Amino acid sequence: MKSNIVFLFFVSICVFSTTITAQTSTLVSVDGNGRLVYTADSKGNKVPDFSGVGYKNSEVSIPTVPVVKTVTAIAGDNLLSVQAAINEVATLPMDENGIRGAILFKAGLFNISDVLNINASGIVLRGEGTSSTGTRFMSTKTAQHTLFTFDGLIQTSYISSTKKSITDNYVPIGATSVTVASGHSFQVGDRVYLHRIPNQAWVDLLTMAQWGWTYSAYDVDFDRVVKAVNGNIITLDAPVMDIIDPLYATGELVKYNNSRIENCGIENMRISSSYVSSTDENHGWEAVSFNNIINSWATNIEVYYFGYSAVHVLDGASWITIDNCKMYDAKSVIDGGRRYSFNVDGQRVLVKNCITRNGRHDYVNGSRTNGPVVFYNCSSTVQNNDIGPHHRWSTGILYDNIVGDGRMNVQNRTSSGTGHGWAGAQIMFWNCTAARMAIQDPQGDYRNWAIGCVCPDITNVGDMTTETLGFIESKGTKITAIPSLFIAQLNQRLYGTTPVELVQFELRKKRQSVIINWATASEKDNQYFVVEHATNGIDFTALETVSSKGNGSAFRKYSYEDKNPTVGINYYRLKQVDIDGKYTYSDIKTIDMPRKVLSLTSTLISDVLHVFLAGSVPVEYRIVNTSGQQVATGKSIGSTKIGLSKQPVGWYYVITGNGESASFFKVH
Repeated sequence: MKSNIVFLFFVSICVFSTTITAQTSTLVSVDGNGRLVYTADSKGNKVPDFSGVGYKNSEVSIPTVPVVKTVTAIAGDNLLSVQAAINEVATLPMDENGIRGAILFKAGLFNISDVLNINASGIVLRGEGTSSTGTRFMSTKTAQHTLFTFDGLIQTSYISSTKKSITDNYVPIGATSVTVASGHSFQVGDRVYLHRIPNQAWVDLLTMAQWGWTYSAYDVDFDRVVKAVNGNIITLDAPVMDIIDPLYATGELVKYNNSRIENCGIENMRISSSYVSSTDENHGWEAVSFNNIINSWATNIEVYYFGYSAVHVLDGASWITIDNCKMYDAKSVIDGGRRYSFNVDGQRVLVKNCITRNGRHDYVNGSRTNGPVVFYNCSSTVQNNDIGPHHRWSTGILYDNIVGDGRMNVQNRTSSGTGHGWAGAQIMFWNCTAARMAIQDPQGDYRNWAIGCVCPDITNVGDMTTETLGFIESKGTKITAIPSLFIAQLNQRLYGTTPVELVQFELRKKRQSVIINWATASEKDNQYFVVEHATNGIDFTALETVSSKGNGSAFRKYSYEDKNPTVGINYYRLKQVDIDGKYTYSDIKTIDMPRKVLSLTSTLISDVLHVFLAGSVPVEYRIVNTSGQQVATGKSIGSTKIGLSKQPVGWYYVITGNGESASFFKVH
């Protein structure tokens, strides 16, 4: 039996949100066989499948790439040594999976004075953790720039001889097949562009000419792969996200030349920018950018102080995953063109499990972003502007379980900027949480949705104008039958049904232990879980087997404590095993455990306690008795003597600032 549990992750802000009753949607529901059922309108338009996004279409896990080069930080500028390491690995041959190898940057501070360029396939940049003692890259250039640029340099280009018109009278939203003119040469596996060509009637329908829109500027390409060919009917790997019809927009299918690089990544490091004030505009602007690249990733990076973004996916990039990344405390003027924390202009992109603080447009699309694109299970605090598509007709974007403390919008922005107009269409907000939402529908058959969103004010009154209210359903009550639309659609695409979902998998530190928590919304034919651990992300060993709590749809919590994690990065995953012995793995989670700093010369003392506090900086400590009363405190490094002659006989505890503790007994 194929595993019936698929691993769905929520940060703690989302995990324990509850609803009074289980909810379903009239547009997307689950039938008796566990399959998603879509309700279409009279023309066939329906909620599209957004799941064809991320590294290799989310069909495989991001690989753990073997290390082929190790780099240690040096005093002063590290630009030349780091770029030399990248260039060296770029000369290595690729293996059968298109991988050259990972460069491991050891824990330490890497000051970088200019841009680092990655222009070849198969190169992964890996650090040793995001903590203050992990791998830290510091951008020191006093001008706006991108620190890490992944760019294949060569753009795609049409193979013009393969171009064929789409002959259907009307291709609705959500369709996966189109009919092309006879004499085509399309085959399964071909990379193609679904080319949509609007006309003046389309601009007039949307009343956008007043804001400077011209139809030729909205001639766009949707990145697709041919999945099946049946005569002149071509089935694509992701659905149509914008309507094609002779009245407003015709279409064609065309193969393209693809010389983009692929299989690159950046992971497990902290990236910061120097700055001189909270409104400094002349410093690091983007931490990481992707362009002219496919099937690549940014995972587990923490970004501080950059003025524009943590990760910017430009329009030449497709099939990119951004997972477990954070953007904190941008330094810039709070104004337009700044603080776009996770900015996606590319296609087939998945942004998941990310966190922002003090941004503006935290999860955002720019002009004419062509979906599917998914933002899933992310949170934002101290929002200075809205979450959502920003301007000029992005289509096919899913915001799934996004939690913010400000606004989320899809709206007509009219004259904003240089004539933003309609920000987007076919934009779905699913089970999101916001303070206010403006959900507006464009004219014609185009649609925007807010389903299962917890928000006190969902309105058609936007920042600039009032338009028709979009489709609003289950306001204030989440859709518990489908907790995540992305995960449900992905599971149906990969497995044929909507599997039972694991709705939590998280790690947290407890002094020198790691607590692994996970929970399921329901289980079917699950026998047990195995908690597995590795120190390198490759060679996993079993720590514990945890039995299933049985079939059913009740919320079930599980927990395990690893009392002996290693110093540095620890890798954990769950292996879920069915009753017939088949199994699946979760994604890998990491946690950085600091080196143990506290040790006692003896646990039996008379008047003086001898403590050793390891490290390069002084460590705070306090001593408490069994009643929790503090009897001594201090800050020291190395060997330390603490006088306790005035304290009575009994047990005491030394507790350091990082949570380590040790007990001792005062004998007289």
